[in-house]
Amino acid sequence: MAVIHTKFYDGVFEIELNRPDNLNALNYELIIHLSEAVNEAKRNPAIRSVILYGKGKGFCAGGDLKDIGVETTDPIALRDFMQKGHEAILGLYRMEKPVIAAVHGPAVGAGCNLAFACDLIIAEDNAVFSEIFAKVGALPDFGGLYFLPKKVGMHRAAEFIFTGKKMSAHTAFEYGFINEVVGNNEALLKGRELAKSLANGPTKALGMAKRIMHQAAHLSLEDVLELEAYGQSIIFQTKDFSEGRKAFAEKREARFLGC
Repeated sequence: MAVIHTKFYDGVFEIELNRPDNLNALNYELIIHLSEAVNEAKRNPAIRSVILYGKGKGFCAGGDLKDIGVETTDPIALRDFMQKGHEAILGLYRMEKPVIAAVHGPAVGAGCNLAFACDLIIAEDNAVFSEIFAKVGALPDFGGLYFLPKKVGMHRAAEFIFTGKKMSAHTAFEYGFINEVVGNNEALLKGRELAKSLANGPTKALGMAKRIMHQAAHLSLEDVLELEAYGQSIIFQTKDFSEGRKAFAEKREARFLGC
């Protein structure tokens, strides 16, 4: 059975985690194929937005501690496993295309941080988020120690990381972890609608904005203004900007091509 399913249509690339009997827990096989899918989404210019979700009763239950697929007492093998996971996390985070996570059920441990690596998160009422690592004597990985302080500040991040407490979808929304809470069985539907809308957008401009936003927190205003000027000088050369400018003058909706 394939542990990752992908689907491409209308500029949208879907990535489905497919270990439903294990709540899509991450093992070596899944990580390898997830990294491959993310790399495909990143390098294929026909792909203009991405949606990530899990099959079955949950998004992702984190690392599969029962059968991770490598010998955890072998530091070299474990580092290789982590580095493959990092390829997926960095690919989602740095990809100059919009990435949406549609979350239902558990999104805990590495699964929580897999969702946080995405640009937009839509979660169902039954979604549960947790940095559960402390409960098993581990430290957060897959970007948790980066994403949480950035999202909610050091004190709130420390609370969730040190305690491993669970967050409901509504709590996660209140604290700014996610974008929207929807009813059960609605996250994927809403995510697909959003992905299709974004796939019809000016992909190069959205990608450049994403790239600069990710750098902005570490830079001065002057540095960000300089990046904006640099980025705008490039984006103004795109076909989408020409179309957008023409559509504005003609008072109609722009028809962007993603180039």
